[in-house]
Amino acid sequence: MTLPLEGYRVCDLGQVWAGPVLGHLFGDMGAEVIRVESRASSDQMRNIAKEPSEIRTMLEKNFVFRNRTSCITLNFTKPQGVELVKEIVKRCDIVFENFSPRVLAKFGLDYASLRKAKPNIIMCSMSAAGQNGPYRDLLGYGPSINSISGVDSLVGYPGDDKLMVNVWDADPTTATAAAFAILTALHHREATGEGQYIDLSFYENLVSLIGEGIMDFTMNGRIAEPQGNRHLAMGPHGIYPCKGNDKWIAIAVKTQPEWEALANLMGNPDWTQDERFVDLYGRLTHPGELDEKMAKWTRGYGNYELMHMLQKAGIAAAVVATLEDVYLDPHDQYRRQGLRIETQGLDRTEVIHGIPWHLSDTPGSVRRLAAAMGEDNEKVFSKMLGLSKKRIEQLVKAQVIY
Repeated sequence: MTLPLEGYRVCDLGQVWAGPVLGHLFGDMGAEVIRVESRASSDQMRNIAKEPSEIRTMLEKNFVFRNRTSCITLNFTKPQGVELVKEIVKRCDIVFENFSPRVLAKFGLDYASLRKAKPNIIMCSMSAAGQNGPYRDLLGYGPSINSISGVDSLVGYPGDDKLMVNVWDADPTTATAAAFAILTALHHREATGEGQYIDLSFYENLVSLIGEGIMDFTMNGRIAEPQGNRHLAMGPHGIYPCKGNDKWIAIAVKTQPEWEALANLMGNPDWTQDERFVDLYGRLTHPGELDEKMAKWTRGYGNYELMHMLQKAGIAAAVVATLEDVYLDPHDQYRRQGLRIETQGLDRTEVIHGIPWHLSDTPGSVRRLAAAMGEDNEKVFSKMLGLSKKRIEQLVKAQVIY
């Protein structure tokens, strides 16, 4: 079966999380992705294994996003390394990176330079705040981008100190946006023969996800505040305790028929007919009292038991699953497109989640685990670039291939 992106070659200069996520998205769909790393300045994600013996064989616990790509080592702080990157780019359709704007320009690997090597190259740069503007040189990882974009101002409970979102959603969401932008540029190139440059900002990507709050301010002058687990137009809306230790369920009721179905499921206790709760306006203006009533009821059930009861009644509800719950969930196991393979050097078997979308005719597949640093040097430098064994040895000795 021919995969959708088979025949395209990608030069991956990405790092940390966003870059590798983008690489494995393209790899899963059939593109040949060549990841460029260097021991001179290794990606920090290479070094977060808990034990020295795990720093790298085939797969670290936190290295799963390097899956599905080849990996070579090239030190582009050296002029010969820069030239070899350009030779690789000449043979690629796409190159992407997520360094600060000044980094690749310093080494002569910016779009203007790479375009000379491959005039119709498509290049995507993912940076904290974009390639121009006052914040051009902003340094930041996911948490700081969440903060400056306004996302963190919406997290937490009314009146409490601000909280940080501890999932770096800037990285995977920006990587997904980058995949869409690159495919759009590929479509343009197929029609015109022209490559182009994509300037993608983590900051702008996250701001685009909180448009409701931005519009409320621009139109009404209101500054959105944290709402905790509550919602401005749904009630009840929250996470409620269930039977057992640290077991919870999320429940969201949007319409009056849904509320009536919930009340019926609870046995229509008298409090559901109280004027504070009988209609949506009352429920929204008395959220604390409503949550107390709901919690008293939900504590009588197991979380999965209650989820199925509520779903059967037509009410949006789901357990608050732990990662163990997700891994063992029959639905996840049914849908999972994983790869089970013995991990080289480690006495265990890994199951890696695959592609979140399911195409009917060209579904893509997880074809390999993460490559060790430099695992594909021989394939790329010898077979693709045509370098002799002697030349490769010289470059290794000079710490160019390093």
